Amino acid sequence: MRTLNPRPLLLFLLVTFLSAVIFLLLRKTIEAQSRKKQVMAQTAQRPARLPFQPLAPFSYPPNKQSSIIFYFHPECDHCNYEAEAIQKQLDDFRSTQLIWISAADSSSIRHFAQEHQLDQAPNVHWMSDTADVFVHSFGSSSVPSVWIYGQDGQLLKHYKGETKPAALLKYLHNEPKTRH
Repeated sequence: MRTLNPRPLLLFLLVTFLSAVIFLLLRKTIEAQSRKKQVMAQTAQRPARLPFQPLAPFSYPPNKQSSIIFYFHPECDHCNYEAEAIQKQLDDFRSTQLIWISAADSSSIRHFAQEHQLDQAPNVHWMSDTADVFVHSFGSSSVPSVWIYGQDGQLLKHYKGETKPAALLKYLHNEPKTRH
């Protein structure tokens, strides 16, 4: 009586399993890239509305005014440095709507705003993303992240990470020439 050699069957099963895993990984990667492209297309134009909870009412989108959207967390050191630097140059941003959005609770956001003396500036607005939908709207949830929109609502620049005010102002002051 002849016994079957299990090696070819095991090899076939192993190759089939590895092929299925590779296929699923490739599919997930392609889907992620597709979602990223969709979000990038969405953020190329300033969102018509922001699906977040404002801490105080304000008019959005601004009419013929540039805007900068900051995604931050009150406990993030880089976010704190960025807010401190913005506060020191707040006059340079007086004609720009500054919108700070965080997934933190509203009391932490208010404390952050007060701590950096940005709570009374008329052009600075605060929003809470307690529903955690920011990533679906902007494609990024790393903090800090910054989106600069021109007066026409077009995206001028997106930064991931702490960004110095000079870099932000460069895009606001060179608005007609700069499109990234």
